[in-house]
Amino acid sequence: MMVSNVAELLTKEFGKKKIKTSKDYLEKYGRDWYKGIEAKPSAIVFPENEKDIQNLILFANKHKHPIVPSGGRTGLNGGATAANNEIVVSSEKLNKIEWISDTNQIKCQSGVITDNAKEFALEKNRMLPISFSGTSSSTIGGNLATNAAGAKFIRYGSAKEHVAGIKVVLPSGELIELRRDLLKDATGPNLIEIFYGSEGTLGFITEVTLNTLSKPIHIETILIDFCDINLIHEKILKKKNRDIISAVEFWDSNCQRLFDEEQSNYQALIELSSDSQEEITDCLEDLANIGTDISLLNTKQANEIWNKREEIPVKLADLDAYKLDICVPIKNLKKYLQEIRKMDKNGEVYCFGHLGDGNVHANIVSEKNLGMFRKKIYELTVSLDGSPSAEHGIGQRKKYIWSDFPHYSDKLKLLETLKKSMDPNNILCPKVFFN
Repeated sequence: MMVSNVAELLTKEFGKKKIKTSKDYLEKYGRDWYKGIEAKPSAIVFPENEKDIQNLILFANKHKHPIVPSGGRTGLNGGATAANNEIVVSSEKLNKIEWISDTNQIKCQSGVITDNAKEFALEKNRMLPISFSGTSSSTIGGNLATNAAGAKFIRYGSAKEHVAGIKVVLPSGELIELRRDLLKDATGPNLIEIFYGSEGTLGFITEVTLNTLSKPIHIETILIDFCDINLIHEKILKKKNRDIISAVEFWDSNCQRLFDEEQSNYQALIELSSDSQEEITDCLEDLANIGTDISLLNTKQANEIWNKREEIPVKLADLDAYKLDICVPIKNLKKYLQEIRKMDKNGEVYCFGHLGDGNVHANIVSEKNLGMFRKKIYELTVSLDGSPSAEHGIGQRKKYIWSDFPHYSDKLKLLETLKKSMDPNNILCPKVFFN
């Protein structure tokens, strides 16, 4: 079908208010943060309720025209980029949020901005511990569709850990509701899991019910300069302290140079949180004896350092860094970073990430050596039993990993079978994951 015909048919069926085809809308809503794929959407649609979503999917099936669900468009792999005249379905107007007082839960539509949901919880003296650099723009539905994680994963897990239930419109147009609010439920596989990390290929999440947590009474933040990664895991993340550590963020000397400073091989920002001040004091006293430079930060200093940590990927994006999102087993993390430092003779690979779970964001700033670095880092990742996508997903950009990491081949076969079964017309994100 011609692009112009798509826009005309959409406008006729859904009205001018919900359909945009002007150049500025197509450019703004047609892609995510990854700029390596040219966006060519046919139209942008702004549904206002679940019925709109169902009708859009039925429309797509009828006309055999693909659609791309779009949230905050903060992805880094082209998962929300319409490169083949797809219809972009924005969740921007699906932004209602409500409080369920008897269970301390948030019920929100999928287009609710993550920070808005977090602030909503704080207003109820509760917290939603989803923490990563894009929360001011990302949406709750998008967080689940990409299985977003981030800085607080070590203590609170990824976004999916806080979900009590979701509503999803399937590729057939059917609206279903799945829940996981019981501690025991042996009624077959937990099917809610297939939508986490599915990147919009298996259904359109329309509503999410989230559990909130009580806020810790005491929080302390420390900054550590160190040279040996194993120091963190052997001295700091040992069992005695682990339960009160809520974040362990690190960045290397190359990243320090982004701020015109270079103090050590690595810096780590560690957050401690507990309802017991005595527990935190005992931990601080224990850490004071680990044999490296430690600074206890006041609230202002902690905010400044957290802001600096969040600014690292922004500065690297300004340098057109090629972003690799790797996770390796904790036992192999020291060797992984050592090998990268050996191959990086001129300071062109910038590493930062989450030490508590082995997630390293390796950013390559080099036109000349980009191919070489990517090849060697992926070979290193394979040799150390790592994953090529810890928390950024596959999207359209990273489909080559299915061949570069052959032990994922069986997973791809199952995904293809599931996709064909649920979406026989291949209308939902047809270029994500699959060729």
